[in-house]
Amino acid sequence: MDIQVVINTMIELFLILILGYGIAKLGMIDEATNKKISALVVNVSMPALIIASVSENIGNGSMKEVISYLIWGSVFYGVMVGLAWILTRLMGTKEKQWGTYQFMLIFSNCSFMGYPVMESIFGTEAIFLNSIFNIPFNLLAFSYGIMLISKDGEEEARFELKKLINPGIIASVIAVFLFAIGWKLPSVICQTFSLVGNLTTPLSMLVLGASLSMVPVREIFREIRVYPMTILRLIILPLITYSLMSLVTDDIMLVGIATLTAAMPVASMSVMLSNQYKGNTKLASIGVFISTLCSVVSIPLVAEFFARFTGL
Repeated sequence: MDIQVVINTMIELFLILILGYGIAKLGMIDEATNKKISALVVNVSMPALIIASVSENIGNGSMKEVISYLIWGSVFYGVMVGLAWILTRLMGTKEKQWGTYQFMLIFSNCSFMGYPVMESIFGTEAIFLNSIFNIPFNLLAFSYGIMLISKDGEEEARFELKKLINPGIIASVIAVFLFAIGWKLPSVICQTFSLVGNLTTPLSMLVLGASLSMVPVREIFREIRVYPMTILRLIILPLITYSLMSLVTDDIMLVGIATLTAAMPVASMSVMLSNQYKGNTKLASIGVFISTLCSVVSIPLVAEFFARFTGL
């Protein structure tokens, strides 16, 4: 296992975040522009990434293995929804922040940060299986996730059913359909989706940095409930996941993918969706920033813990 790969990934994320913060402070990105970039990520680059990640892996792995990982991924996120509902209330979170905190506990940065960590432990096969395991992530984030984000709107924005018909959901359904029938998109189309999808991570981190630039520095560290949420997100949830998954399956890779998915920091998507659906962008930005900062230490520790206990 190459921990340096994990550390390098963290550094890359933070450098892009700092760049976003800096260019916003210089006036190159204002609030209106930030929201437009968020819309571009949510409606264009992220859907493209979803289709590309699945299309590129069609034909890999046995159908039995694929179905197994898809089912376990669905169970994993179902349990996360229940745990997030309970933990948010045990934390004493304000009712107007319940939706955002639940989103932050359910959804992690399991792609850009997750892929290199999985690969460093299990090899390249883990990237494909991780993408299958997290197909429910996309379906849930663009449906239930939007409902959660919409609840916390500072302008009392109400959730509307039509918000469920969005590019993210459409892309997720298309990806599942393509995989189910085993049809791989033509290479030129797949590469186009991949190129556009690769914009997601840098644009997301730029938006996060720009969003943080609009929050007074003292407020970033004064949101006290972000800290117990971060401990739950980075330490407690992966330990719970490892314990439960170890009881129900002997598939070490499946246990590892589930555990490390749970160990990732808050998904940067929370900021994109908050901008898009008028949610609590400030809280989402603080949650992503603090959890990503702490994950520089926690992820290598969790990865080392897993490697030692499984003998990898």
